[in-house]
Amino acid sequence: MTGSVVQVGHVDSITYTGGAPARSRYLEWVRQVAPRQLVGRAGELAELARFCTAPDPAPGYVWWRAAPWAGKSALMATFVLAPPAGVRMVSFFVTARSLGDDRREAFVDVVQEQLAEILGTAKDRDARNLNAVFAEAAEQCLERGERLVLLVDGLDEDQGASTGGHSIAALLPLPAHGLRVIVSSRFNPGVPSDVRADHPVRAADIERALAPAPAAVTARDDMERELDALLRGSAGERDLLGFLVAARGGLTSSDLAELTQRREREAERVLNSVASRSFTRRPAHWRAGEAPEIFLLAHETLQREAADALGPDELAGYREAIDRWAGGYRDAGWPADTPQFLLRGYFRLVRERGDVAALADLAGDQARQERLLDVSGGEVAAMEDLDAARAALLDSAEPDLIRLITVDTYRDNFRQRNQNTPMMLPAVWAALGRTDHAVALAQSMIESVSRRGALLELTGTLARGGEIDRARRLAEEEHEPDLRDALLAEIPVALLRDGRLAEAAGQLDERLSVSRRKRIDAFLVAAGPEPDVDRALLLAQDIPEDELRTATLSAVGALLVPGHPDLALRVAAAMADSHRVSLVFDVARQLRRDGETVRAQELMQETGDSDRLFRASLTEELTVAAEPLEVVQRLSSELGEDVRDRVLFPAVMDALTASGRLEAIPALLDSMTGTYQQNEATIRFITALVAEGQTERAFEYAEQFDPGHPSRLFRFNVLRLWTALAEALLTHGDQAGAYRAAHQAERLARRPAGDYRAVDAITALAGTVVAAGDIRRAELLAPLVPLDEGARGHIQELAGLLAAEGDLRVTEKLVRGLERLSIKARPLVVLARRLRRAGDRAALEGLAGHVRSLAERPESDREFERRSDRAALMTMLCAVGEPAEIIELAARYRTGDDELNFEDAIADGLPELAARGEAAVALELVGMLPRFAARGQLVLVSGLVEAGHLQQAEAVVGNAADGHRDRLLEVFLPELARHDPARAADQARGIEFAPERARVLVKIAAKLAPDERKRILAEAVRIDHWAAIVPALDAGELAGLLNVADRLGALRHQDE
Repeated sequence: MTGSVVQVGHVDSITYTGGAPARSRYLEWVRQVAPRQLVGRAGELAELARFCTAPDPAPGYVWWRAAPWAGKSALMATFVLAPPAGVRMVSFFVTARSLGDDRREAFVDVVQEQLAEILGTAKDRDARNLNAVFAEAAEQCLERGERLVLLVDGLDEDQGASTGGHSIAALLPLPAHGLRVIVSSRFNPGVPSDVRADHPVRAADIERALAPAPAAVTARDDMERELDALLRGSAGERDLLGFLVAARGGLTSSDLAELTQRREREAERVLNSVASRSFTRRPAHWRAGEAPEIFLLAHETLQREAADALGPDELAGYREAIDRWAGGYRDAGWPADTPQFLLRGYFRLVRERGDVAALADLAGDQARQERLLDVSGGEVAAMEDLDAARAALLDSAEPDLIRLITVDTYRDNFRQRNQNTPMMLPAVWAALGRTDHAVALAQSMIESVSRRGALLELTGTLARGGEIDRARRLAEEEHEPDLRDALLAEIPVALLRDGRLAEAAGQLDERLSVSRRKRIDAFLVAAGPEPDVDRALLLAQDIPEDELRTATLSAVGALLVPGHPDLALRVAAAMADSHRVSLVFDVARQLRRDGETVRAQELMQETGDSDRLFRASLTEELTVAAEPLEVVQRLSSELGEDVRDRVLFPAVMDALTASGRLEAIPALLDSMTGTYQQNEATIRFITALVAEGQTERAFEYAEQFDPGHPSRLFRFNVLRLWTALAEALLTHGDQAGAYRAAHQAERLARRPAGDYRAVDAITALAGTVVAAGDIRRAELLAPLVPLDEGARGHIQELAGLLAAEGDLRVTEKLVRGLERLSIKARPLVVLARRLRRAGDRAALEGLAGHVRSLAERPESDREFERRSDRAALMTMLCAVGEPAEIIELAARYRTGDDELNFEDAIADGLPELAARGEAAVALELVGMLPRFAARGQLVLVSGLVEAGHLQQAEAVVGNAADGHRDRLLEVFLPELARHDPARAADQARGIEFAPERARVLVKIAAKLAPDERKRILAEAVRIDHWAAIVPALDAGELAGLLNVADRLGALRHQDE
């Protein structure tokens, strides 16, 4: 086997050379576990190396076991940092000292991150996929001549195993493709009970005993003596220890001073005293360079011994004090001085004790989210908390549906606004000196294309700004291999584009792929004072990847255009048509600037690109025109809308900006119809304003755009506008103005975007609010509801509610008064069913007469309205009319309409006939259109279910075609749930389409006992969206949902 070899250090007399531990931030923690020098373990290190490198077939597992304080973790950490050549290490150190690092969730998170780096894929967070991911990574390593090794230290510290939960050991992978697994622990406990009986970790012959290291024994004696001194010391010393044990690490000296109500200097004195060997320090999770270090106990056994010595009652008191401390910051709105522990460690502490309600409330606290954004610099931390809270709610025995909806609301909002972040914004922040914020913002972007573009731009900005080491570190932190390669390449490329040839040549990373090395070499030979274009072309054309080869040729050509346009034309000749034309026009523009107008025109003519030629000639004409907008007005009447937007308007922008007539541009922008073209032109306008020194006018123009527009495209364009303004201001040296524009771009990006599913849910609540007479909440909901065609549903809902439960006379008057037949139909049939149950034949006949009169009215000339009205009339007549007149009306529509229109006309009437028991009429209608059989089955099943004939209904469902069966199940299963809920739920889970599966589960839930109902509704949320369960919420839950609407309203209207 072969692998990268790196000198790491000496252990006894043996020098170990590094294989390739999977690159991740976790290695920083491993380095802190490892001793500066490992003494007396040469034999054990050699045995571990032999285990990893032994040829197959060989044992796949080894389990090193030892007494406490034997030095297991020191040995394992040293081996992870310096594995044998050709070994790819993935590791996890289970520890009770650090909160959350003794649970399977942390194991999955840390290990999957390392596996993702090996595979070059996104991290898979699902524990169920872990074995498959290990197999895939092991196979990939084997293909590269390497071996994958997993090392898990401290298996006895697993809290999931000790509390009856799911253990880390149960997730250990099965050997495949040469995978080897090393685990270490104390002698007790043994294998957790949830590990399968045939798992290799249960084999008796895999155990190895580790004798205690003398150095470890000495360290134990010192630490235990110091721990005893702390326990017997002053109240302040005991409190300091108690809070560190209760918090499971993560507190700073300032935090400890605040908790113990003492001066920070006193806390620091204890932490730096002779007892300080009992503690270890780690950098803060965020802002590590500026934030204070955090403390934890130096060994797992110290954590356990201290906890035993303090006792459960005293520890409970410390935890309650931590809760009060957190409550104080929460009540204060999580101010700027909120400790990092309360933003990160405290959340894990709450999750560990299983307080799902408190966990959800923390994750859904908007003020805390904003503070997390500020401290972490990105949205990842807040989204991870929301994901964790959601998982806990979904997995709880009795899910709290309202908290689940609240968490999902914020979760959806974070994802939507994350996608709004402009690609260039991180680079702008870096240019303004906000590097940490820029990096966090770019790395937290979800959408892959935007994230890639943002990281490339950011890397280039850092390199040009002299932050080469930070740019390289940014590249090294990237898990996806191709993007990491692109980022490493961007460092010298950015310097080349900045004209810093010598610097660029000195920044070639030896880890670059062959293709990107050729790309940079092509730039280097083309960018010098005497370009070697033949060599550049040879290098570029030798790149096997089509996209990278084309991009390299384009970039080489662009480098040559300003000083060597003829050489750029030679590059263009080697390119495909579309890219060649772009480069030729760039050369032509350069020639025109150099005064070679005739030659420039000839080059453009040779391309044969009519659009570009038209635009160029228009630009030339409009530049010298006295009234360019009059020319535009004349041409607009002659050109189609597409040509106006694509060619004419850009040409006018070229002319007006070139001639400095910026005052005419706003009128031009107002006349443009294409959103994309208008936005691009607007960006050019404000950039030109900045170039002319009209900064305030640029801000005034940008500010007139509506940031609350519900269209994400429009919102994104507004954000691009502000980011472009910041870029322009930076280019012209206005740092303060650039900061102002960048801040506005990010503020708008963090505004909530419209969520159509949330709007659906709020729409469903409107009737409840009106029925409850809650005017204040109605006013709150009103701004959240779109005032478009969807608003008609509120009228129909209101009428439907009245028809079902309101005063009959008031309802009848309302239904008769509704003008739109499509709105009238549904409440009328609801009212008819109610009158039929009441036996009010006179009222039914009155409704029938009303419907007959409607059928005699002239039909609309508009096809859509005519079809809609016919369907409404058929539905209403089926509800209240006589059989003969129903068939007559259907025959009239059948004669004058196509099949699709006729099908629509009778579809909603069939259920009303079924409800009336008019099966013969229903069958006759279905017989008029054979292709209607599938929908006819749906009506039949509905009728059978309503009549209680479940066996016959199930038979129809069973005989239906596969493509139609799911729709029949939606009707059948909720009724089956009354008699056999488990069977109904199992059948529902077989429905292929997720939204339909969720919808059926919601209907089933309505038939179940309260506890089971909540579990089924939570399952529906898991597979679809919380809006799906709104129709099934009870009165108490609806009241809670109105509180969510309050928060939605506040979230939507923030900053207005």
